This record gives sequence, C-alpha cells and structure tokens, in this order.
Amino acid sequence: MNTNNPLQTIQTGFHTALGAFSEFTTLLQEPQKLTDYLTQIQQKPDQLFQDLAVKGKNMEQDATSFFQNYFGRGGNKSSYPKYIERADGQAFNQPYEIKDTKMYGFVVEGSMAKLQEVCDKYLNDPNNGEIEYRPATNYLILTFNKINSLSSIYPPDYDKGTVHEEEAIFWMLTVVGKRVGPLFIAERLACFMPYLYVNNSPILVSGREVYGFFKQLGTFKIPDLNQEPDLLTVDTLVFKEFSPTSQSLDARLLEIQRIGTGDKHQDIKTWGSFEESVRAIASLLFDNDEVVIPGLQLPFNLIEYLLKRVVPLVTLKQIRDVENSKKACYQALIESPMQLQTFYGGKLFGFKNFGDQFQLKINNFASQPIVQDLGLAKGYPAGSESINIPVKLGFVLHFDFTLKDGKAVWQAPQKN
Repeated sequence: MNTNNPLQTIQTGFHTALGAFSEFTTLLQEPQKLTDYLTQIQQKPDQLFQDLAVKGKNMEQDATSFFQNYFGRGGNKSSYPKYIERADGQAFNQPYEIKDTKMYGFVVEGSMAKLQEVCDKYLNDPNNGEIEYRPATNYLILTFNKINSLSSIYPPDYDKGTVHEEEAIFWMLTVVGKRVGPLFIAERLACFMPYLYVNNSPILVSGREVYGFFKQLGTFKIPDLNQEPDLLTVDTLVFKEFSPTSQSLDARLLEIQRIGTGDKHQDIKTWGSFEESVRAIASLLFDNDEVVIPGLQLPFNLIEYLLKRVVPLVTLKQIRDVENSKKACYQALIESPMQLQTFYGGKLFGFKNFGDQFQLKINNFASQPIVQDLGLAKGYPAGSESINIPVKLGFVLHFDFTLKDGKAVWQAPQKN
C-alpha cells in the first residue's frame, strides 16, 4: 500500500472494513473456523489485512456491477445505446458464473523472444506504447477444460439457463506496466490467451463479442475426473496451406498423450486447497516461488499474486470496419478479472522424470501457426507433418469461478 497517497489509504481502509464485515458474517455462520482465523491473525497479520482488502474491493466491484446492470450506467456511458436482446441471442450478458470446472493443465516451454513478439503484435503495437505487456516467463500452460455449467449472473440471460462448455487454451503470463524514460515500471500481472478453442457457438460468440477472446470452434476429447488422462485431443477447422484454391477441412490439431510413468516422488499427490496447489506448481517451476522478469531489478512473487484468487485476463477486442476491411471500427485492450469461488481439489500427475509422463503433439497447418508463434521446440522438422513436444508438468484442478465485467484499459479513437 502506498501510504503517501491519502486517497488510496482511505480506499484501502474502506475495502479492509468491508472484507472484515464479510469475514465476521462468515464466522457467525461457521464458528468452527474461528481457531484458524485467530491463528492467521497471530502468524500472518499483514497477509490477513491484504486478504481482507482484496475481498472488500471485490465486494465493492460486485455491488457496482449490480447497480450498473439494474439501474443503468452513469457518466458519459449513459449515452451508449441499449443492447437489443433476442430470444436466440448468442452474446450472453456478462458477468458469468462458471461451475464445476475440471481443468487439465500441461506446462510446456516456449521462447521468450517469440512470446514478446506475440505481446507486441496483439497488445503493445495497437496502443502505441501507452501500456506495455511483457512475457513474465517462457512457460506456457495448455489446459483442457470441461465445464458443467456456464450462465449469466443477471437477467435477461440468467433466465435462459446454463451452457456446457469444453475448451482448450494456451495461457501465457504477462507483466503489465509503463515506460518512464528508459525504465519499465511494472504494475501488475495479466494472462493472455493466444490460442483458444471452444465447443459451441454461444461460448464463442459471448467470448468474442463481449470480452474480445479470439475463440475458435473445435471438438474435444477430455476425460472425466474418474477416468485416466491417457489422451486429450482438439479437432478444428484448418487450412493445410494458404492458396486461392485451398479448401478448409476439419482435422486433428492437438494431442496430449500419456506416454509412460516415471519414478515415484513425494510431491506427486492430491491437493486439498487452492493455496496448496499454487505453492506446489510454482515451487516446481520457479526458484523461490518468484518470477524473474527480464529488464526488472526485482522479481514478482508469483504465489503472493495468485493467492489473491483473482486472475486478470487481457484481450484485444476489435471489430473489422465494414467500409474498409483493413481498418478496425472498434479496437481496445480489455482486462477482465477471473475470480475463483470454490476450490474442490486437485492433483499433480507428474513432472520432469517423476510420475505420469506426457507429450504434446501439434500437427502442422498454415492457419494454426502455434509452434512458430510461441517458439515451441525449434519448429517443425523439414517436411514434417507434426511435432512432439515434451510436457514439463501435468496436473488437474476442480473449481468454480466467475468472469466479471471487464475494463477497457486502452481504446483507439472512434471512427467519425
């Protein structure tokens, strides 16, 4: 907390008070938690106050979102036209409640130079340096997610019901900041998803139109929690090569295959809490649980950041102009918080040469340059139809979360 800023001090105090009120209400309902709470006060008072401030801030944001959705938006945004709803509408109104998510995660290594090119192309170049995104690490996580229920939190689409979702996502962690002279001042972390595949049109349209996620349709093979993770797959529409006469086809793009079992290790176990899973994964990937970011003197403490249970997602939301196809009539960088609600459990499958061993196979298509864009391995061997990439670590998590209202952190001038 910056105590030199009186307004920020007042805001933090207000958020802490809100969070404390919420905790007090929880303790009245679940008095068995009092002992753990008193222990945290004694052992980690600073962390407790930070947690209370975060909880209070989230409560404030939820209240603001509620009033905006039910009583309209004030200020300059009041001039926005009302969204015209349809019974068959595909762009469900946000925020969303996502329940019973089974996330299978597989860590692979990319190239820092290539990931910086991704940040520059989709995030930095459009905003001309007003905000700068840098890859925080060369690790990427490919997740296969099976979601039992996704729904809008508020009417009108809340009243429609829920949607089942399956998806596959490449996640990259970025550090967000600004340049001040020759210095880069880091402000926060955010996740960018350069490749994202989903199984149905409402999920695709809602993600693209509302938040700007570049979702593509696909079909998947994802196991249930009571099944072995022997094979996970993604098929999607592709172009084998680009030419005026090329015909698109549906084809297998990604495969995660369990290829063997290594030695036993004490870290290969189930996780009962979100904190336990975060600490385990971070300790296996990073020294001292810290992400050392090139160009910065001080590292980020990844565990401390993730334990806030809120992960900001950054997207480039844009709409192609109908009069000039080379232009975007709307273009903005959107940051949207994904907040963990309930954690049911998780498990480490394996890492390095211990436990279950996995391999990622990516087939070679001109319209899906995943390997080239992310710098996976050294690219396809000459003449090869596919490439096999070793998986550094595999795990599964089971949880509920919400995807909240986003915020345009930068927006291009509107077309006249």
